[in-house]
Amino acid sequence: MKKTTALWLWALSGIGAVAVCLSFGQESQGAESTTYGRRNPTDVILPDWQGNWDCNLDGRQTELDLQLLADTLCQGNICQNVFKIAGRMSYQGGSNMPVEQREIGQGDLPSSRQDHLLPLRFNSNEGWLQMLLMMHTGNRESASGYVNWNGIPFGIQCRKAGAVSLKISLAGNTKAETAN
Repeated sequence: MKKTTALWLWALSGIGAVAVCLSFGQESQGAESTTYGRRNPTDVILPDWQGNWDCNLDGRQTELDLQLLADTLCQGNICQNVFKIAGRMSYQGGSNMPVEQREIGQGDLPSSRQDHLLPLRFNSNEGWLQMLLMMHTGNRESASGYVNWNGIPFGIQCRKAGAVSLKISLAGNTKAETAN
């Protein structure tokens, strides 16, 4: 009886070890493919944020240049690619300020769906300021949000550089224009 129980336990632990290895292997492989895949048509993925954005930060013309960066994190001999957004921001005629992605934290808007939120921070003359951009799921070339300065949120609206905007008149005619 003891030999049979020991044999079953040994077999189950072997099956468990194989299952764990397979799940980690699929998770690390899937990270790359699902990072760029949309489950729903309204999903926002990190490559959607990449590019030059013309923004209005509380009345000041601002340029935001965002790039998708890849990094590899390893735990033991299991490695996984991790992607994040980083870049630069500049006010019209001003110096470039580094921008980097941050984790969603206390003080950010609560949301059960965070794929369309991009928490950032940028290094201004007054230190690191937090910013949160929200991509418009109906138009991935528009985003809005806020920059938190001294505990006060200031609005920011952005449009991808060269994006085509649709203006709808009250009569229902649609006209496309290139954003400046």
